[in-house]
Amino acid sequence: MNERLELYSPLSPEECARRISDAMDSERSALFSDASLFGSRPVAGRVDASSIKLRKRIRYRNAFQSYLTAKMRPEGSGTTVSGEFAMQPFVRVILRIWFGSVILIGGAFFVATVSAYLFSSTPRGDIAWIIAVVPPGMIVSGFAIVRFGRYLARNEARFITDFLIHALDANDRNAL
Repeated sequence: MNERLELYSPLSPEECARRISDAMDSERSALFSDASLFGSRPVAGRVDASSIKLRKRIRYRNAFQSYLTAKMRPEGSGTTVSGEFAMQPFVRVILRIWFGSVILIGGAFFVATVSAYLFSSTPRGDIAWIIAVVPPGMIVSGFAIVRFGRYLARNEARFITDFLIHALDANDRNAL
């Protein structure tokens, strides 16, 4: 589930970008970088005068970590920062492919095996029970892994929001 961010800062977009950049570590690659292991600041990412991509620095790998992808645009005498927290798009695509494959391929084997077991009078092979158990097990295991990864990332959106509120002297429009 994606969480929205709406902030208003009295600063210009350029000043917002400068303040965020000064308070974070730059990240070379957003997904598989070892840069997460090196650096001292609590937030890593990329920023310019119109866009932000941030994540909380963690000392371990979590493909299900929350990333903020946001836009900054001038509004009145300040800047509006709006975006959303979500897993990396690459991870979301891989999850769709994996779950879809398990459901389609594993589901077909599961249905064929269970149907043969229930409605066939021919002897069943010793492997039939494995084919009936593995696809549902893969689905349950997949959901458990994703839930655990998202559980580890449960406070990251609030952490990054607080980081931005402090760095930009901003107000959270979602809190109003």
